Order: sequence, then structure tokens, then C-alpha cells
Amino acid sequence: MKYLYLTTTAVLLSLQIDAAHAYGSGSSSSSCVKPTFSEFQPATNKYLQSFREFSFVASSNTVPTSVEVNISTGQTKEHFSAKQLEITPQKSGRLEVTGKLDRPFQHGFVRISVTAHSKPGCEKTDGYLIRVQ
Repeated sequence: MKYLYLTTTAVLLSLQIDAAHAYGSGSSSSSCVKPTFSEFQPATNKYLQSFREFSFVASSNTVPTSVEVNISTGQTKEHFSAKQLEITPQKSGRLEVTGKLDRPFQHGFVRISVTAHSKPGCEKTDGYLIRVQ
């Protein structure tokens, strides 16, 4: 009887260890590496005479069709989808993104906001201000 009890206990303990191991290994596959943005032009907190063009570089894990840019100049707001932007892959795999307003903005603060994702559910938004005199 003691042998049956020990055998049953050993089998049950080994099943629990395998179940815990399978659960732990499945959770690591859902990591999220968000895209990054750099080399903003015009540079952040820059004073300009006129604002019409902008550019930045997105990391190589960025999905090109997900890139969106919002320009806010007080009451005026402009939205650029990926189709309206010029997105050029670089040799490094990063993406150079450029855009142009229909007409130049002459006076006040401009907020540039960039949103993109690297895979569904892994999104990042970044932005900055410039001042136009």
C-alpha cells in the first residue's frame, strides 16, 4: 500500500512540473518591441521662419503601412496616412519618412505627432513641438 501511495505521489508531482513548464514557456513568445523614431527634422523645440516639410527615421521593425503623422497648429489639424507620406527603406532596414504640408505655416506653435506599430497590438506614439515666428 505504501508503494502505491509513493508511486501515485511521484506521478502527480511530475505532471504538475510539466504543466508549469509548458505554461511558463508560452508566455515569453508574446513580447512587444515597439517601433522607435529618431532624427526628426525640423528638430524638437526649433525656431523656424516657416514650416512646410518634416522628416524622421523609423526603426527597422516598423510596419510601413502603419505610419501616421498628425500636424496640429492650434485650430488647424492635418493628418497624413502612410499613403500620403514618402517612406523610403534604408540599407539598414530603417525607414526614412518625409511629408509636406500643402501650404507653409507662418506663425505659432506646431505639434508633430507620429504613430506606428511593429506588429498588431504593438503601437507607439511620439511627438514634439516646434515654434514658427
